[in-house]
Amino acid sequence: MAPLTRRSLLQQMAIGGGIVSVSGCIAPTIPGLSNGKGIPKPFTHDAYKASYVPDGRWAVEGHDGGRTKYTGSTLPHGDVGVAWLRRPGTDPHGTTPPIVGPNRVYIGYTESATDADNPDAYLAGFNANTGDQQLEKHLDTGRTVGLALAGDRLLAVTRSPNYDQATLTALTQNGAIQWTDTLPDVTGSPAVINGTCYLATRDEENAVYAYSLDGTQQWRTSIDGECYTATCADRDGVYVGLTDGGIAALDATTGEQQWSKQIATPVECCPDIQGTPTVADGRLYVPGLAGELVAADTANGTVLWRTTIGDEDDGNAIPSPAVTADTAYVQTYHGGLVAIDIADGSIRWRSAEEGDNQPPAVGDGGVVVPQNDSVVAYETSDTQAWTIKITVPDIGMAGYVMDTEVALAHGMCYVGVADGRLYAIGTRE
Repeated sequence: MAPLTRRSLLQQMAIGGGIVSVSGCIAPTIPGLSNGKGIPKPFTHDAYKASYVPDGRWAVEGHDGGRTKYTGSTLPHGDVGVAWLRRPGTDPHGTTPPIVGPNRVYIGYTESATDADNPDAYLAGFNANTGDQQLEKHLDTGRTVGLALAGDRLLAVTRSPNYDQATLTALTQNGAIQWTDTLPDVTGSPAVINGTCYLATRDEENAVYAYSLDGTQQWRTSIDGECYTATCADRDGVYVGLTDGGIAALDATTGEQQWSKQIATPVECCPDIQGTPTVADGRLYVPGLAGELVAADTANGTVLWRTTIGDEDDGNAIPSPAVTADTAYVQTYHGGLVAIDIADGSIRWRSAEEGDNQPPAVGDGGVVVPQNDSVVAYETSDTQAWTIKITVPDIGMAGYVMDTEVALAHGMCYVGVADGRLYAIGTRE
């Protein structure tokens, strides 16, 4: 789930957009955007599709069940720009991060044109190469939470208008509903690994659920503590962050609790872990509100190192990190992008630019991060490779945060914005 930040909430829908490429090309004007307002009309810039390759996948929020945000997909490089821009529905908001399958990009979104107290949750699918919309599916009355791809199935999680119940829906990739199940309100999007979907619930019913892809509930385990983050999982365990800075670790097959330990440094004001932890190669990487990233052994929760990367007094949470075979990348609101050696927790480099509170995404050749009103790609150093302008207006209070999330697949960079915009960024011919 997205961490809480100081960024202002939005009072009304507004869209602005411009495109900047550091390669020196002149940016095209995007149709349908006028003085920062309006819904973009179908927009295609065919010259920037040259980097598209047939194979690609970003199956869950965070790429995989471990939420590593790391893929072998090549980052667009050279003369980079927007290949296409879409926005589904009539007045979408509360959009989920994009997920990407072999042929399509999917987002979930919310519409509330006639009754703000009873919005409608939708699923939209777009051709990953051309941006043509190929799927529009009404899911439920309520709000979208997250999506995942599992084999040939789409999994969608929605929550009821009053946040007291959630629904897990399995669909074919053409939108035919296979099964649904209801459970208490959830903490975030599903994690899927080895054919099993994991979700955590919150409030009065703090628990972790495991579902088979046929809709069978494999197990449910109550948690001694208040669940706050979405789950992450590897083949052995399922892990969820708690409001007191603890982590609860469960056996992935049986649901039996393996351990529960305080990992993040407690901070009195707020939940201490607001970014979903990342698990990779037997280690958990836990972002703490006290401006730190903590590495812990998945076997028993032993803390391996603890690195301060931000100022705990700035009031901004550390989002979920991206983790490769040797480096953890963490975005900070005031301290930019930080690269950490996972062997010992030492800081390798830090970008000069201020960051944001959204997670990075790492591919072959670099790392991409939302930063203020742009999406910025770095080489595997503090050297910027390119910047794309994604204007995010700040016009007061509203019921959601204008988040920006990135997925990498097909040699493209897919950028989702909470007001429903979906960008595909590629390399020019």
